[in-house]
Amino acid sequence: MAQRTSIDKEKDFETAVSAPVDDISPEDDKRIRRKIDAIVLPAMFIIFCLQFLDKICMSYAAVMGFMEDNHLTTGQFTWLGSILWLGFLIGQYPQNLLMQRFPIPKVLAVNIVIWGVVLCMMAVAHNFAGLMGCRFLLGFCEACVTPGFAVMTGQWYKVREQGARTGFWLSFAGLGFIIGGSMGYGLAQANDQGKLALAGWKVLFIILGVVTVASGVAFGLVVPNSPSTAWFFNEEDRKLAVLRVRANQQPTKSEWDWKQCREAILDPLTWCYAGVAFFCMIPSGGTGILFTLLIKSFGFTSLQTLLLGMVNAWLSFNYAFFPWLGDKIKNRCAVAAVWPLVGIAGLAMVWAVPTHLRVVRLIGYYLITPQIVSYVTTISLITSNVAGKTKRTTVNIIYFVAVCTGNLIGPQMYRAKDAPKFTFFYTFNIACIAMTVVLIVVILLIYRRENARRDKLEAANGVVEFDPDSDFTDRTNPHFRYAY
Repeated sequence: MAQRTSIDKEKDFETAVSAPVDDISPEDDKRIRRKIDAIVLPAMFIIFCLQFLDKICMSYAAVMGFMEDNHLTTGQFTWLGSILWLGFLIGQYPQNLLMQRFPIPKVLAVNIVIWGVVLCMMAVAHNFAGLMGCRFLLGFCEACVTPGFAVMTGQWYKVREQGARTGFWLSFAGLGFIIGGSMGYGLAQANDQGKLALAGWKVLFIILGVVTVASGVAFGLVVPNSPSTAWFFNEEDRKLAVLRVRANQQPTKSEWDWKQCREAILDPLTWCYAGVAFFCMIPSGGTGILFTLLIKSFGFTSLQTLLLGMVNAWLSFNYAFFPWLGDKIKNRCAVAAVWPLVGIAGLAMVWAVPTHLRVVRLIGYYLITPQIVSYVTTISLITSNVAGKTKRTTVNIIYFVAVCTGNLIGPQMYRAKDAPKFTFFYTFNIACIAMTVVLIVVILLIYRRENARRDKLEAANGVVEFDPDSDFTDRTNPHFRYAY
């Protein structure tokens, strides 16, 4: 007899739990959610913060002598920003397949440890080719984090809890700006005073790499594979944790289903999600990796730039508050369609305001950040509204391919020949944000039309019996309603 995997045992447990969802009392439901919030969510906070910080720490290094020590041109630096997303892109398919076959927390833990080692290697790479290799591997390993966390959010939380929780763990990217800016400023000062044996930017890479390795080991040990194996629940609470998310109508079989794969590819919503990601990530990728160079170009010193970059932490507010607001008013799409318009205003300010008004241009730069709300929203929409294990995996792959492609293109829009106004860079990014708003509205209209159609069919034909353990997709399950 073949040896049974941990995933097989989890499926057996979940199948055995057959009590009605309504049997969970509000008190038990709240107690279970609080335990998950106290253990699983903080672990996701820490790892997402590190992932973001490890990704952008090269931006801090750029004003700490990194480019000069490695003899890099601005064009080569933008390619170091883009190559990470090529690794991220190529990593999407194998990483998502690994997470379908093996427990997600374990796949994440292994990748976290590997990218921590790669980050340490950035300190010893001494030429463009070596740095390109390190950045590619970094992107390949980090490719599992956001799709993995999106699936975990669906495993642990109810549909109406998912938007806020997705926003919460994404919001810790903002903390990365505070940590990175503080470390960069302190190390830059110590380096200027001759207190470091190595260049400050090398110490930055080594410290972050070691912390990442330790965090990866801890994540693998602390985070359970699923609610059915949670060490912080007793047997009864494990059953309740499984029951409370059963109403999501998103069963989790592990077999690959080619019909679901085809459905995902042909579903217009898939390409709307991907379009939002693509157009949102072009300005995010450009202003993200280049943010220290942009701020410095306004007329600030390197040390001032490191401190001013910390204000980007208000990204956390956008990640956390607006998804929460969308859940609160029960219309995530409406919030995602309105708030990115502030990002358009910010880009217009940086582009149109005279160069001598550096503070006004800096404020405009900070106002670009809200455009990221559309990205956060679509992640939570996929988590809530794509059912069927294979379909969700396929949609996640397509979505994060779009994320990678947008981030890869973004830095290349910053062309030296367009200096000093960089009109192409700013106007192109304005058009991209406008496209994300249009696509969010299209998604909302599709949701409303489809929900109304299903309500009408149910009223005419009566309620069709549904087996919650069957692997229906959102399209084939007549009871499924899109949450927006």
